[in-house]
Amino acid sequence: MADITSIIKQISGNKDLLKQLSAADLSQAKDLLAKANINIDEADVKKVQSALADGKFDLGDIKNIAGGLFKK
Repeated sequence: MADITSIIKQISGNKDLLKQLSAADLSQAKDLLAKANINIDEADVKKVQSALADGKFDLGDIKNIAGGLFKK
């Protein structure tokens, strides 16, 4: 099981990819992540999409996560 927060941090700089993932079906989303060198199973792809779709992670959250990493 992958860390969803970590995956979203990896793709947060690519706004187009974030939009595509939110709208893509499962197989398309898995292919998009594979092109970004993120290989995860379908269950984790669903979790990433769910987090993006539910608004659990918005750009402000991503900035806070990234900011927290740089403070350490």
